[in-house]
Amino acid sequence: MTRDFELHAIESKTVATGQSEHIPLHSHQQLAEWLWVESGELELTANNECLTLRTGALALIPPGQWHALSFASSSEQRYQRLLVTQPLESVNDTICFTYPNPTFLVAVMDELGRELQQASPASSRQVQLLLNWLYAAAKPQSAPAQTAASSKTARILHQMEETCHLPFSLASIAAASGLSKFHFSRYFKDSVGQTPLQFVINCRMERARQLLLASEQSVPDIAGLCGYKSATQFHAAFTRHSGSTPKRFREQRQNLEAKR
Repeated sequence: MTRDFELHAIESKTVATGQSEHIPLHSHQQLAEWLWVESGELELTANNECLTLRTGALALIPPGQWHALSFASSSEQRYQRLLVTQPLESVNDTICFTYPNPTFLVAVMDELGRELQQASPASSRQVQLLLNWLYAAAKPQSAPAQTAASSKTARILHQMEETCHLPFSLASIAAASGLSKFHFSRYFKDSVGQTPLQFVINCRMERARQLLLASEQSVPDIAGLCGYKSATQFHAAFTRHSGSTPKRFREQRQNLEAKR
């Protein structure tokens, strides 16, 4: 079966000795994320489970999967992320990982990097073949095609989903996209159907719901993890957005689960 892939970017990152980095709970609705641990190890948290991925691990994080990443080590860590549009098997798709041959994987990454430097790598047959191989390595089942956002929009959404807990700055996001605030806002609204601020608020609320359901953290703690300066501010935003207070939302869902 033919799969329609589109490679958007390869991001390389080094976490120096003694330093740490944490990307809080988030999900990406448009892009799948391939995570290759080039050296060191990292902790990948999803579905209330924490996985330790060691040197050589290649993880597939499908669209819609809530996850968090933590990097903290006594030695230098290096990892690479591939941002890819690819089909889903189902809405219940989960994170998978494997440990492929490192020499071959290095060659694959190098080839993908060269393709990205070309004028139009997204339709390259070589990219399709290499991503087909990566997909099969971590997830052997075939998958139906699914409509996805444009490369430019998907990259913007990816960044906003990961950083929704940070102070919102339309000027910064627009500048990173190479557009004025006016033109970026219009482009974003046409592409996504929401304003940039509405999208960020929705990301915060989705993260809040996930934390309320999947963790025992307090409402004030969740407020901070979702970008709110106080529990009062978060309480008002969540109630306005969801029609229920955070506490009530958690209790109702817990009661439903208990009845099943």
